[in-house]
Amino acid sequence: MNWPGPRLVLPGRRQTARTRTDSGPGPFAALSVPVFRALWLAEFAGDMGNWMHTVGAQWVIVGHANAVLLAALVVAAARMPVLVLSVPIGAIADFVDRRWLLLGSQAFQTLVGLALAVTSLLGWLGPTALLVYTLLLGLGSALSTVAFQALVPQLVTPPLLHSAVALAQVNLNIARVLGPVLGGLLVALTGPSTVFVLDAFSYLVFVVVLCFYKVPGRPARTRPALRRALVEGMVFVRRSVLIRRILVHSLLIGIPSSAVWALLPSVSTLRLGVDATGYGLLLAAAGAGSVFGALLLPGLRRRASDNTSLLVGGAASAGALGALALVQDLIGAAVALFVFGVTWMVMQTPLAATMALTAPDPIRGRVMALFQTVRMGSQSVGAVGWGLAATDLGLVPALVLSAVAMALAGLAALCLPVGPRRRTPGWPPVAIG
Repeated sequence: MNWPGPRLVLPGRRQTARTRTDSGPGPFAALSVPVFRALWLAEFAGDMGNWMHTVGAQWVIVGHANAVLLAALVVAAARMPVLVLSVPIGAIADFVDRRWLLLGSQAFQTLVGLALAVTSLLGWLGPTALLVYTLLLGLGSALSTVAFQALVPQLVTPPLLHSAVALAQVNLNIARVLGPVLGGLLVALTGPSTVFVLDAFSYLVFVVVLCFYKVPGRPARTRPALRRALVEGMVFVRRSVLIRRILVHSLLIGIPSSAVWALLPSVSTLRLGVDATGYGLLLAAAGAGSVFGALLLPGLRRRASDNTSLLVGGAASAGALGALALVQDLIGAAVALFVFGVTWMVMQTPLAATMALTAPDPIRGRVMALFQTVRMGSQSVGAVGWGLAATDLGLVPALVLSAVAMALAGLAALCLPVGPRRRTPGWPPVAIG
């Protein structure tokens, strides 16, 4: 039995004249869908708030003892809920209205963000309280991210899905350009409380859009027990070689890349000697690179396979991490982070798009949740590891080790190639008890 729906030809599969010559939809084609465009803009507001929050949170930490480890723990706390809860959330997202799941998660983040802002304004925000609030915001982010990723294929047609996935990354990275710069300026001028207030209200934009736009529904499905739903998703992953390879690549890329987000606050203050504004500019450089990488993706898809993107991207990303370890000036670090941002987009977007295209709609939420678990979980665990490594060995050795790990992650494409989508044998399962 096959899953209903059209068969899709993935990027990098150049078997016919059509796939070789037809450029397909442009990088911004998915914005022609009104509901996707509205949600994309709402997501941009939330991403802006998140990156402003990142600057504020990291700057609360840098003045404390053990700042290197604490900054890494903030990164880990933001991603830990994804590691622990994404798969159960994905199972829920397959059988509930994803619009209501998004609404609930955004409302929850609004309340937590307001509580954080009030605590900061009252002068009660220490490292422990900040870590707790960051963990709670990470929980809301886990809910909304899984629900939104599972919802996107309902909003656009299959030919536009690569554009939609890339635009979601572009959204995040435009916000990564603008949010840290604005956040750094606000922290330098008014302190971190202002960015926490703005972050709280940024979630309300998503709530308003979801209230006024009708999201396409799905046929009603019988809701199995949570355990059965989880097992169904795991069975699909176990039987799909392509999905398993994507998860391995995501893990291998996520661990070394987390060194950037975990150690950059300490690199900014201890090696480069910059303030919150300079730190925001460094984050913005990485975001600008990711936006540029997204613009390169359509051409790369026509000229290179996903395996080539992983191999070359891993080498270039390793070079960027090595350069970040060695440079001692703001411009040099910004250039290294720009290159890192380009390679991040080139390596991650094809994996996410292939994952979404390969997973059947009835279990897409669970499969994408597992992808998020591996991607964000590897960054969470990696952030703690790099923080400990930097504390024991120093910032430079830790970054050099991350560069070596990234080079090995790129070479993994030679051993574990990511090929075109195939029907998973024996799926769907007939009986799972």
